[in-house]
Amino acid sequence: MKKNGTCDLLIPGRLLERCRKIVFFTFFLFFLTFPMLASAYAQLRKVSFEVQNVNLAEIIATLENLSNYTFLYQDEQVEQVKNLTFHFVDEDLRVVLEKCLEGTNLTYQIKDETIILRVREPKPETVQPSVQERKLTGKVTDESGTSLPGVTVMIEGTTVGTVTDVNGNYVLNCPEQEGLTLVFSFVGMETQQVTVGERNEINVTMKAEIAEIDEVIVNGYFTRKTEGFAGAVTTIKKEDLQKVHTANIFTTLSALDAGFKITENNVMGSNPNTLPEFTIRGKGSFQEGSSAPLFILDGFETTIQKVYDMDVNRIESITILKDASATILYGSRAANGVVVIETVKPRPGQLRVTYDFKPAVDIADLTDYDLMNAAEKLEYERLAGLYDPIEGDLSTTYEREAQYYEKYKNVQEGVNTDWLAQPVRNAFSHTHSLLVEGGANNVLYSIDGFFDRNRGVMKGSGRDRYGLGFTLQYRIKDKIIIRNYASYSNTHAYDSPYGSFSTYAAANPYERPWFDNGELRPTLLNGSANPLYDASLPNRSLSDNEAFSDNLNIDWIAGNGWRLIGSFRIEKGNTQGETYRSPLSSDFLIEQPPVNEYVDEVTYEQVPLEQRGELSLSSGKYLNYTGKLTVNYNKRFGEKHLLFFGAGAEINQNKTSTYSFTATGFADDRYSDPAFAIQFMKDSRPGSSESTTRSIGLLANVNYIFDDRFFLDLSGRYDGSSLFGVDKRWAPFWSIGGGWNIHKEHFWSSDNILDLLKIRMSYGITGNQEFQAYQAQTMYQYQTGRLYNTLVPATLMGYGNENLKWQNQYTTNVGVDLGMWKNRLSFMFNYYYKKTDGMLAKITVAPSLGIPSNNFTSNLGEIENKGWEITLSGSPLRMPEADLEWRLSFQISQNRNKLNEISNELKNLNARNNMEMEIPGNVYEEGESMTAIKAVPSLGIDPGTGQEIYVKKDGSLTMEWDAADKILCGDTEPDVFGNISTNLYWKGFNLNAVFQYSIGGDVYNQTLASRVEGVNPSGNADRRVLNDRWTTPGQSALYRNIRDYGQTYVSTRFVQCDNYLDLTSLSLSYDLKKEWIQRFGLESVRVSFYMNDLFRASTVKQERGTSYPFARSFSFGLNIGI
Repeated sequence: MKKNGTCDLLIPGRLLERCRKIVFFTFFLFFLTFPMLASAYAQLRKVSFEVQNVNLAEIIATLENLSNYTFLYQDEQVEQVKNLTFHFVDEDLRVVLEKCLEGTNLTYQIKDETIILRVREPKPETVQPSVQERKLTGKVTDESGTSLPGVTVMIEGTTVGTVTDVNGNYVLNCPEQEGLTLVFSFVGMETQQVTVGERNEINVTMKAEIAEIDEVIVNGYFTRKTEGFAGAVTTIKKEDLQKVHTANIFTTLSALDAGFKITENNVMGSNPNTLPEFTIRGKGSFQEGSSAPLFILDGFETTIQKVYDMDVNRIESITILKDASATILYGSRAANGVVVIETVKPRPGQLRVTYDFKPAVDIADLTDYDLMNAAEKLEYERLAGLYDPIEGDLSTTYEREAQYYEKYKNVQEGVNTDWLAQPVRNAFSHTHSLLVEGGANNVLYSIDGFFDRNRGVMKGSGRDRYGLGFTLQYRIKDKIIIRNYASYSNTHAYDSPYGSFSTYAAANPYERPWFDNGELRPTLLNGSANPLYDASLPNRSLSDNEAFSDNLNIDWIAGNGWRLIGSFRIEKGNTQGETYRSPLSSDFLIEQPPVNEYVDEVTYEQVPLEQRGELSLSSGKYLNYTGKLTVNYNKRFGEKHLLFFGAGAEINQNKTSTYSFTATGFADDRYSDPAFAIQFMKDSRPGSSESTTRSIGLLANVNYIFDDRFFLDLSGRYDGSSLFGVDKRWAPFWSIGGGWNIHKEHFWSSDNILDLLKIRMSYGITGNQEFQAYQAQTMYQYQTGRLYNTLVPATLMGYGNENLKWQNQYTTNVGVDLGMWKNRLSFMFNYYYKKTDGMLAKITVAPSLGIPSNNFTSNLGEIENKGWEITLSGSPLRMPEADLEWRLSFQISQNRNKLNEISNELKNLNARNNMEMEIPGNVYEEGESMTAIKAVPSLGIDPGTGQEIYVKKDGSLTMEWDAADKILCGDTEPDVFGNISTNLYWKGFNLNAVFQYSIGGDVYNQTLASRVEGVNPSGNADRRVLNDRWTTPGQSALYRNIRDYGQTYVSTRFVQCDNYLDLTSLSLSYDLKKEWIQRFGLESVRVSFYMNDLFRASTVKQERGTSYPFARSFSFGLNIGI
């Protein structure tokens, strides 16, 4: 039970029960897997394998799979050792290494779980044995402070050296002589030379090598070499995410990749409980059709809501797949792009603890509101004629004058209520994240947890989240890696009791919302309800969502290039919702007709008692299963041929059920439990719904690379879904791609400034099935209130479309990748063309069919999207000796869409939408854009009358608005849009800024249409209503007669070009020096400061965040590693 707005989450008994579930869940998994851990530790280090005519690198890969060792070596050292043939049966690993290295210039050293291969060098004559020696010690870490095991530490010019242990520590005995230099080397790190001098302890921080290009692409099924990948992708690493901290992961993605475009929600603003809308490469659906991409989390499909609520610190990388070649393996779900999220995996080594804390303050951004003050508002009412005398009606005239002077008295007394400030606050939020990890190479574990309290800028709104996860990974000698991740999460969302922000934007500033004794007035001067009084009532709107999930992954490396991976995921969740409206709320008042139409006064009457107060309760549960099995083969034949083959199958089942009811008739707010309700809501009963969907997919991929120069990629998928009719449930999808790595050509000299030049092209067909279950089936609903004897009758509920088929998307992509001066400058270009056929949409049918909703789902229309993307990034300043680098990135994109074909049903819809008078409706015409704006052309305001002059289609002028005269006058899709980012690093300091821009898009300025013109003078409005409206004959004015506050019609006067520039993110971070923090037992400490949405410049002046305001965010970050 919930009373007085208190959530179940805060009741100690319920909270204790949830904690018990989490603890039991974690310990159950631990004890379940403990015997397998013990088995993994007990493996012997003997190997058996047979190879013929292979190179040393392939043998090393085989040994890593068969043993628990990790090999460290330089590629150029082992590439020269070829044509090896061996047959070992239960042989000691040392014997195998000696035989494999026999006759080469390589030697090996075993240190803990690491084997280091290096060149065997003759002992230099310049270094003579010394009687006296000195002991050098130290520790080697990476830039994040993590210990590096297996780092080679050598005395320059000698063969004397050692490697670091599992904790990154080393001990080295060296001759007592001057000028000694230590050389630190590690795979993937820049080699460092350090002069010893008089020091006996030398600690080193190694930096990652600057790679020319990313080595692999993760697509959720297979990991592929970048050199042979033809798809268009964007990969975002963890370090990139740490530089940009925004309200949620989606706005962060948009700041890092302009192609991931978020549609600004001008209504809901920064509401933490509203999901943003976003697209990749344009919109490909009608009306309610989803254009959001598919999200994959650790290999499994997940919901937008779960990604929105996840802990950003758990993310290791995000890969955005854009074209058919990249997304094809997801078949029917890939039409809108795919976002693949990989979470952090536990790392070997001693126990490590990382804690991240981010407190934040959000401030409502009201800079786009320019409302009249009390004196201006009263003057506007006077000019609008609200207090004009009525000829022959002295009573009404005196009543009007009395109202005016009562308001004038308030103005003279200094009443100027800032209504916009009443429902908002400076919101304090905080996020905590904890990661505990460790283990050996064969057994790894991690525990992650987070708590996030996100308060909205409107009072009483927010979103609280917490979660716990447990990862266990073990590696068995027979080449099997088993990983299990179990997690629990809980989300509690609560909306503001203050209602819509637009109510306060329309409230009059000369009103006194409080009595002199400080109590709130129930009504205002004109008799209307006081919104602050409603907000003080115990109204509430809450929702809770808890979810358990378990991901099990078994990876069997069978050898000789074969690999088998099986994955299974189960997810179970519960949802609850509650909305309560007090019986004293103005929602249950009925406005009465005015006694005198010339007097601005409102009177109300309460609804009957059985209808006062309203409580809506809902609950739901879901259970989802996903199973995947993939096999892949990766083999190099000779020196020039590399073949990859992958195949797999996937099966899904999603089952959901919900229950809800609404009760009314509450005596007062002390009794808000459903037991005290008088009745269910009028003409309603408790309701329930159920949905079960199943799908299966078969997939295959072949990739061939010749001499690292040319590559060909073929992929296909065969999908089946229960969403479609019996004869339409299966559909094939496929893609083909290829490319040319020009920089690998033999004529390309090694000293050329271009170190990467790649041309790629792909074509493929993907699909979309974004609609609810049972749309292909005709459904009936029981009429429990109309019993026929003992039988329950049923009526038609939904008309099924047995011919419903898959929505197909045909995509072509051509791309060029360019790199210069070892990644000092990089360039990427993509051109794409997408044609969507058989678009899924709801269409309206004749009411005579008896369908309650009068619609059903069908395939109709064809859309094309085409555009290009350019990314240019480089380092204009790079000074390694000064530990200084400045990097710039510029992204620019364009997308154009066009309707090639529409059905008759859509044409009928156009006829209705075209009649919209106040807001431009969606009118879909063949050959035009989906985002086109249509309005009646206007020549402006007639100086003589103050009325608008319209232009008819025949060119004649008129003052009568006619929907038939509408023309195409704009498009919300911009000409170009993109991001500009800059990052400056110097001695541990990192300054990052991201700007977003848009040029050429149009917008219908609803503020001008409804808050300057068409505004009712009884409420407050934009200041332009007073200063820019027509008042006297002969006046040149932008907006019509100030006394005309009737309906404003759709006109080209309100279509404006919306060019804008936003400073989306600004952050500054600093990594404290190791010598400062090691004395406190800390590995790393990073302090950060983030600022979001600091600045916005736009050519359009309109009110933003009409129901919930936008916000500016300022947050501090503290990350500690122990």
